[in-house]
Amino acid sequence: MLFLTLAMLASPAEIPADAWHCRNQLEIWCAADGCAAAREGEFTPLDIHASVKGELSVCAYSGCWETASAPVRKGGRILWAADDVAFSSGADGAMTADVTLLIVEKDGVGFVRVGGLATPLLCVRTKPGLQESEEQAE
Repeated sequence: MLFLTLAMLASPAEIPADAWHCRNQLEIWCAADGCAAAREGEFTPLDIHASVKGELSVCAYSGCWETASAPVRKGGRILWAADDVAFSSGADGAMTADVTLLIVEKDGVGFVRVGGLATPLLCVRTKPGLQESEEQAE
């Protein structure tokens, strides 16, 4: 009974999220020699879904990098990482990339690194398997 009372008093920021949905407002590309941002209005929106059960999907352009990745939690941050993830519309392993997703739970700010992208994100807590239209209805 005490546990239930304490759980009911917890703020939403303290309740672990089952999943996250992230979007970008700009696009940044980085390589060893520097970074460059796409011009305003000239970027590709990313659609990212990740769950604490280990599902990770980073969609851009005409496909997605999708994989299983067990997240690591530390100090209010969640990190997913996977190597050599194939792009769904890439032929014969084309566009394979390492994928890193970091989310700061308390404010929903995140970061994704995939291929040459190194982009900040805004993320919202959601339930695994929800589509964007279902998230907005909640």
